[in-house]
Amino acid sequence: MNIYEDYSSWKKENHDFIFHLVKTESKTISRFTSVIAVVDYLYETYLKDKCLSEEEEVFFSVGFDYIYDNFYTIKTILDYTFQGNYEEMEKCAKTINLLLYVHEFQSELLNHNLKDNMTTLDSFEEQVNSYIDKKENVPDVFFPMLDDIVTPLFRKNGINMNPTESIFYEIALEYGIYKNDEFDIYNAVFNLQKKNKHN
Repeated sequence: MNIYEDYSSWKKENHDFIFHLVKTESKTISRFTSVIAVVDYLYETYLKDKCLSEEEEVFFSVGFDYIYDNFYTIKTILDYTFQGNYEEMEKCAKTINLLLYVHEFQSELLNHNLKDNMTTLDSFEEQVNSYIDKKENVPDVFFPMLDDIVTPLFRKNGINMNPTESIFYEIALEYGIYKNDEFDIYNAVFNLQKKNKHN
């Protein structure tokens, strides 16, 4: 099974979950809808042309890994903390998004073999998780707190952090998938998910 078949299988297995989050414009996925849109676009391109450029293959692989990890986190929270209640989970979207940011920064440090530098970030993750366990949103101050942890850490280690969703947002604009408008972002993703419902 190749990565495109893996993606197709993953989408079929999680279709109802993904489709619900996209259709309801869930804030839990708002920050990475661009990644979903680009990966789906490249998947459709692959099905049509039977190949992608080397650069597009990298985009697809990185994007698929990213949305797989994020959807796994969200689904785990939905199932085990909110017992499948989408509406209750949506009320904690701010906290969930913060957790996804923390996970991305942790992954970046691991990619640079800097596991020993993650103590403060791991402690911060525990604080964020405690709010999810209580089904509460974190105070707004938690976002600058994360920045205060990550910025000096990355600067000290010479890491230029460019969030995945920002990179894929630019790619999506280049492909003309949508314009600079959140409705268009969701609309583009929704149409792709709807079209692929039975694929």
